[in-house]
Amino acid sequence: MVSIGNCGLMLEPQQAMSIQDVVDWATIAEQKNYGYILRSDHLLPIWDSKDRDSAECWSSLGVLAATTKKIKFGPLVSPIGFRNPALLARMACNLNDYSHGRLLLGIGAGWYEEEYHAFGYEFPNFQVRYDQFIESLKIIKPLIEGKPVDFHGKYYSAKARCYPNTKVPLIIGGRKPRMMRPIAQYADEWNIYAPRIADLKELKNLVGKNKGDRKIQISRMGGFVIAETRDQVEKKIAKHTELYKARFEALKPDEIRKNGGLCGTVEEVTSQLNDLTEAGIEKFYFQILDTEDKEMVELLTNTLKNM
Repeated sequence: MVSIGNCGLMLEPQQAMSIQDVVDWATIAEQKNYGYILRSDHLLPIWDSKDRDSAECWSSLGVLAATTKKIKFGPLVSPIGFRNPALLARMACNLNDYSHGRLLLGIGAGWYEEEYHAFGYEFPNFQVRYDQFIESLKIIKPLIEGKPVDFHGKYYSAKARCYPNTKVPLIIGGRKPRMMRPIAQYADEWNIYAPRIADLKELKNLVGKNKGDRKIQISRMGGFVIAETRDQVEKKIAKHTELYKARFEALKPDEIRKNGGLCGTVEEVTSQLNDLTEAGIEKFYFQILDTEDKEMVELLTNTLKNM
């Protein structure tokens, strides 16, 4: 069942959002009883001009820990290449303790080469990044569960323990078959970007074969377009196309839905959410791509409250 408490808003602060903007959206989400506020962890804008503000992820998470009271928050996701994994685990444990258990730690292997080079990080090929990711999981997972770690790998090593001993839920994002094994072995939550239901079912089977009796929540993240009428839906799609020319094409609503996107009138989006829930999605993170369109977020909020 979809409820606003198992839904969250997903921000892309690298697209000209200040830390205050992040706080303002978190305040809105908390006031409207969303369960979560998530944000990306990027060092450069992705879709357009690089000459924009870009609120650093973990600085803003610290501010969210101090300025919110009940909403859960975290990165979706932090690339391992930006921070030593043992240090990242310690950062997560500290913020989780300070916020009384409200942090979610999302991690990934990283993909945006330009931002790595811009800030002086090496960007190895995918096989190396994947191997680094696996090593980082062997360090991070025990540390955020309050356990000691003594690991020496090819890329990372740690002999440490994080205090205080508070468990931090671990989110791993992925939609490629190769990622299903580490998700099955380490994740508390598997996040998938805008899946088609057929693909979701296939990937769920791969996770199921490797997870044993572990319980893994499944969450969906992705953009959305919702409006009262179909004409309004098409106008909002056109606005998204104008904002993000480098990524979006002027697709029709039925094409967007066919490709896994949430799009349509209130009735159509409600039907999509119910279908995704039936297919196994337990949590929804709604990616806000047009931060000026608070009216659409309000309509989404009312729709979720009426489900």
